Amino acid sequence: MQKFLLILVVLTLWVIYPANSIEAKVEIYTITPNSDTYNGEFMGDSTYNKHTKHYYLIRSYLEQLEETGGGTLVLEKGTYTVSNVLFVPSDVTIKLEDGAKIVNGNETGTSQFDADKSIFQFIRPSLGKEEGVYGKYNGEKNISIIGSGTATIDLNFEKDGIAIIAGHNQNIRIKNINFLNMYSGHFIEIDATKDAVISNNKFMNSIASSTEIKEAINIDTPDKLTNGWSSKWSKFDKTPNSNISIDSNIFYDLDRAIGTHKYSGGKYHDHIIIRNNKIEKMRQDPIRVLNWSNATIENNTFKNVDPGENNANRGIMASGAINPTFQNNVFEDIPRSMQFTAWKNSNSGSEYDVTYNELSEENKEALSTNTVINYVEGFIRINPKYKKYDKEHTEFIPVKTAQSPVLPEEDSGYPEKKDFMKQNTNKECPENTFSFYENLFHTKMLLLYFPNHWNMNHREMCQNI
Repeated sequence: MQKFLLILVVLTLWVIYPANSIEAKVEIYTITPNSDTYNGEFMGDSTYNKHTKHYYLIRSYLEQLEETGGGTLVLEKGTYTVSNVLFVPSDVTIKLEDGAKIVNGNETGTSQFDADKSIFQFIRPSLGKEEGVYGKYNGEKNISIIGSGTATIDLNFEKDGIAIIAGHNQNIRIKNINFLNMYSGHFIEIDATKDAVISNNKFMNSIASSTEIKEAINIDTPDKLTNGWSSKWSKFDKTPNSNISIDSNIFYDLDRAIGTHKYSGGKYHDHIIIRNNKIEKMRQDPIRVLNWSNATIENNTFKNVDPGENNANRGIMASGAINPTFQNNVFEDIPRSMQFTAWKNSNSGSEYDVTYNELSEENKEALSTNTVINYVEGFIRINPKYKKYDKEHTEFIPVKTAQSPVLPEEDSGYPEKKDFMKQNTNKECPENTFSFYENLFHTKMLLLYFPNHWNMNHREMCQNI
């Protein structure tokens, strides 16, 4: 009987705590810029020098984490200059502590190889230089890069540099990182990835690219026809992204914040959620939607977009948007808040047919919840016909509007501002077309997002607002 009870207890423990979970050990390694490589690997190589030592340092631990099946690599305070690409395997977390800074290096100190353009690629080190390894979402899984405090990844204005390339991945997290100093590349390129969270980061400062459409976060497909993806370890199967959350980030002084600039025919990035971000000082449309289905863009603030030729730049430019929910965003100092147009790739990818938007009446109702401040156009444009932009071929969706009571400069190009100031000077209230509850919500939102832009005396004078 005792033997039977003992066997029963052992079986019960095995069910509750399987053998692999008992034996599994999560490796945690901590390094500084002065650390030796793991077990001294690479340090005796002729290519190990002051330019490559941090590349070899981090590489050695990522290769060890592949061997052990995952774990955590902690980078303590200091500057790590990375000359060549670092391949990241599944089940790995890279933590950048407060004061840790990764800089994109441009020298190797050797004639045997040149510096690379990208810093991290999410593929295991043993496969990073192979061809046609992964397709669909069958690549690396469960990868995180997490920062704290002033943790920074600095592209150092290296032309075409990319901080992170994610492709054919699942379950990735990029949080609390200061991404700085881009030139004609991307901070993050994400292709063929399912379930990703990019949150609480800062994406700041770039030199204008020749086209001024280089996104901080590029959402793309691995497609040889569109020429937007170059990692040879991909099968180039045109897999779109799915379930990507971009939340509570800051984008400042860039070509563009987020977007796709080429589409693969019939492929749609699904459930892209862009929420609670602050986007300011963009050279082109801050968000470029291109073949996105069931996307949500809400509760973001957009400010100070270059007006472009004929005041035509928008806060959000959308083509191939299927069932979009774009609501409760605030646009300030942007000529056009939003525009939906049919589109066709030019040059690379032009083999694909024109892509069209599909908006339901519910989608259009959601559009009307957006607010524009200091606007040229107090409406959203929908152009369903390809290359037809005249009034006859445009549907106009009115949005909530407001003008800042700050006197504009004479050459501002915004005559509506001056008309508004004349109304205020004459102690007259502008025409109010919203209901009481709409105005209450509108006023509270303005006070929340732009407290310095709202004149309380004006608010008190105009009781109907």
